[in-house]
Amino acid sequence: MKKVAIATLGCKTNSYESALIISSFADDYEVVDFDQAADIYIINTCTVTGRTDYKSRNLIRKALKHKTANPQIRIVVTGCYSQRHPQEVSALGAIDEVVDNQNKDRIRAILAGEDNIFSDAASAFEYRYAPITSMLERSRAFQKIQDGCGLFCSYCAVSHARGPSRSATVDEVLEQARLFVANGYAEIVLGGVNLGLYRDKETDLAGLIPHLREVEGLQLLRLSSMEPHLFNDTLIEEMAKGGIACPHFHLSLQSGSDRILKSMKRRYHAEDIQRLVQKILGAMPNAAIGADIITGYPSETQADFEQSLSLIRELPLAYLHVFAYSKRPGTPAALMPEQIPAAIKKERSAQLLKLSAQKTAAFTRQIIDRTVPLRGIVEAHLDGYATFTSDHYIRGYTADATRVGELITINPVTAYQDGLVGTIINT
Repeated sequence: MKKVAIATLGCKTNSYESALIISSFADDYEVVDFDQAADIYIINTCTVTGRTDYKSRNLIRKALKHKTANPQIRIVVTGCYSQRHPQEVSALGAIDEVVDNQNKDRIRAILAGEDNIFSDAASAFEYRYAPITSMLERSRAFQKIQDGCGLFCSYCAVSHARGPSRSATVDEVLEQARLFVANGYAEIVLGGVNLGLYRDKETDLAGLIPHLREVEGLQLLRLSSMEPHLFNDTLIEEMAKGGIACPHFHLSLQSGSDRILKSMKRRYHAEDIQRLVQKILGAMPNAAIGADIITGYPSETQADFEQSLSLIRELPLAYLHVFAYSKRPGTPAALMPEQIPAAIKKERSAQLLKLSAQKTAAFTRQIIDRTVPLRGIVEAHLDGYATFTSDHYIRGYTADATRVGELITINPVTAYQDGLVGTIINT
């Protein structure tokens, strides 16, 4: 049997699309690790930072080394890095196909001889739905329901690489959700390039959730990262109804300085974040709220950074994802003269990571002190414990008897490793 290998960089949307790519090879190819010998190597690239550009090139070069030893090997490069820089990718060596983001689902057909006409991201107006049955090495299913973003924040290359916003229909979302459940996935994470922009005619994200509650066998539903200004009261109310909805929210905050937020072309102020967090916690008092933060954005002064620190200290967040600003060619921020030295970015990132650890410890303690039940689907058994990612995004452990794939609820007892240990509640 022939073999295919795929390497995926970047976001969960890319992971979903890699699963879609591989699904077309499932019947007659063996999927192997990227380090192993294969007949086809596919690299699904990312361009969110300079580091991911570098990693993308390294993976392409790794595949090219395989091809040096065996010229019959075929190499395909796709994803956001190659979408933005196709000529740069082609110049790396004997790559067979560079495929645009919109045509990822056609890679197998292109290798079989169909035309490969590289399309500019700006021309991608139609959502291309293609169902899949499984993710690659995932215990929960990430379900892409939206693609593209037309917001063009000043630091971000994604709008250039993904094109305008477009969404799956409600029927397509439900069909895919049922397929995941039928193939053993009891938890689904809804996502996209900009999830909050989801819309099918008159149905927005809040309107979609009641439909998903009707999917038989779906036990947990989680939202991936959201732009703060795209939350609305109806969405919060819908998630607060409980049931399958996980009380876990991740905000693309980026900064706590209004001056920096304006320069970034973000569509909210620091006080808007405070109000949003208060609304979420007013509806779900023990919700886990995380946030993305960028350090060292061009012209960020120490005073700007202190404003971010002050806001984050004040907010009852559960964790932070911290990113040092990375200059992205073709974006307005890349042309700003006041670029921040790497040493300052590193020092500010370290402060935020320390604060994040404190926030996580405090949130874990809150869950224990309030005896908040945690639900989750058992992923594995390690060192005598069943482990799972809880609905509150805390890793849960229990020594009670369980089986992989089982939905369990525990009462938290004590902090343990990267989460907490609890005892199963009979439900």
